[in-house]
Amino acid sequence: MQEFDTIEEAFRWFLENEYPKLSSKQKLEIKDAKYSFYKEGRKVSEKRMKRILSDYGYFSVVYRFEGKSE
Repeated sequence: MQEFDTIEEAFRWFLENEYPKLSSKQKLEIKDAKYSFYKEGRKVSEKRMKRILSDYGYFSVVYRFEGKSE
């Protein structure tokens, strides 16, 4: 499983590595999100990126916290 620091990095990796393997029908379903992601001045919401990643693979969010040592 790949690990990323941001949802944008994960979505970019998905578009570059998994998107080409999708069927034509699946590509058609997310073509607007792909266009918006790469088009300057447009944006894909974090919620939509998470939904797409979850629809086409196993996706999880990990939050880590380490307290300050005194």
